[in-house]
Amino acid sequence: MLDPTALATPHVGPVISATPVNGFVGNQTFRLETRAAVYYLKIGATVAEEADGCRRARSVGVPAPEVVASSAQGLITRELPGRPLAADSPNLGAVLRATGECMRRVHTIVDPSVSWADRLLGVLDGLDVLPDRLAARVSEVMPKFIESVAGVTPALLHGDLHLRHLHATGAELTGILDWGDTTYGDPLFDLARLSMAGPAATTAFLTGYGPIDAPPRTLSMYRALWSLIALQAEHAAGGDWFQPHLDTIARELS
Repeated sequence: MLDPTALATPHVGPVISATPVNGFVGNQTFRLETRAAVYYLKIGATVAEEADGCRRARSVGVPAPEVVASSAQGLITRELPGRPLAADSPNLGAVLRATGECMRRVHTIVDPSVSWADRLLGVLDGLDVLPDRLAARVSEVMPKFIESVAGVTPALLHGDLHLRHLHATGAELTGILDWGDTTYGDPLFDLARLSMAGPAATTAFLTGYGPIDAPPRTLSMYRALWSLIALQAEHAAGGDWFQPHLDTIARELS
């Protein structure tokens, strides 16, 4: 097992404490306290993608974490101010509007060489995590949906945009965190993930993001696909957070 203190010290100086932080079961994350500042060290399979996502988001003025060091061994970022957003946060609307503005800028970063359809079709190769009846339903409806969105220009996605990944101080958005699921695809995929926070949150986000063109059922299909991806990752990491994802898939495909 890697020693977080030994791994981080060459990049941030002497570490006073390295405290494990709860998160996705497939990663190890530590809060590193030094005399000068606080940092986070993440060890996992997607740290290279996360580092790239943070750098690209910051390049368009989005408050993603600052990458201090990145290698195959881990990712070190500087702590951002603020606290995680919650459904009952008093300035929820203002922070989500600012998030919408930021994500509009993120979605201007595109990579036409990526095949969004191939990415989604690959997800359908892992239906063994579903009960047989639900797997049959996914197999029935998803290929046609994927074909319908195959022509989008792939944009940089956060991939797991929800309230806990947004930090704020009062009404100010201070950080969009956890870019470990970043990929290139349909911007509506990010909106679908955010929409799981409810209609009020979605409306506030869109006030900042601007108009969208979402054909009927598009967000439902993306919510189901996001939940399937999350379920597959949970299984692969040896976790047990299964039922909420199964419930979402069944509900969105009903």
